[in-house]
Amino acid sequence: MPKSLFIAPPVHDSPALPKGPLKQIDPKTLFSTDALRRAWLKVRAVGGGAGVDGVSIEQFEADLNTHLSQLRSDLLQRRYRPQRVRRLLVPKPGGELRPLAMWTLRDKVAQRVVYDCIEPYFEAHFLDCSYGFRPSRGVADVVRAVVGHRQRHRRWVADIDIKQCFDSLDSRLLLQFVQQRVRDRFILSLIRAWLEAQVFNALTGPHTKAGASQGAVISPLLANVYLHQVDVRLVKQGFHLVRYADDLVICCRRKADAEQAMQATAQALKQVKLELHQQKSRIAHFDQGLQFVGVFFLRNEHFYL
Repeated sequence: MPKSLFIAPPVHDSPALPKGPLKQIDPKTLFSTDALRRAWLKVRAVGGGAGVDGVSIEQFEADLNTHLSQLRSDLLQRRYRPQRVRRLLVPKPGGELRPLAMWTLRDKVAQRVVYDCIEPYFEAHFLDCSYGFRPSRGVADVVRAVVGHRQRHRRWVADIDIKQCFDSLDSRLLLQFVQQRVRDRFILSLIRAWLEAQVFNALTGPHTKAGASQGAVISPLLANVYLHQVDVRLVKQGFHLVRYADDLVICCRRKADAEQAMQATAQALKQVKLELHQQKSRIAHFDQGLQFVGVFFLRNEHFYL
């Protein structure tokens, strides 16, 4: 059993990151014309199809000033409501289907503004074991972390898959976690509205809510906020965790430790109403090979797939 109770420090410890919660921000400052334009550039760079209003990236940009001006007015006058979300089922390797939410561009821009505003308040507290959807972190950093554990003779791995993670995040719990760092009522009301947005073509009934499903601009940050609770529980127990969004591994010296890590993860997930995917989670050894974040680790080597 791991003995250390050391919690890895946050990856950032810069004075530029706020230490306290965001208590209040002027909506005019939050949704300034410049902020909306910056958000639009990020949304456009990602690309994607139109939402239920049928407005494409090209159409939105052709009348950009009007669209952003109307969005700003609706937000400041408290008239803004997210439009219904169109859901697509995208094939995954292995034949499964992944639900993907298609938001309108105006909703994406509004979400991007809020994302950029609140992200630093969470970044100041996220742990070093978390890599996905974070500034200046990526797959290469994940590989270095995993290789580092392997070089320290932690060669048994609990390879963990969370069952339908994004679609299973409990909105009520998520809002509680968000409120630990964000107290501004307007921002909280917007996040709540996005979580409760209606899905246009849901197969599960007419009152299906979008939640933090994949496809929303703000969902990666919200997922990290949610899964941070799991990070803290596992690291407090001394486990050597590497997480990229909803994919994670725990590197251990002994098989028995990896088996215990699997049990501890199942319990940590249960405490936040998530579930271990039993069929996809396994105990592995680097000598047998391990695939993680598009990289295959075998013995003392690794290969990008």
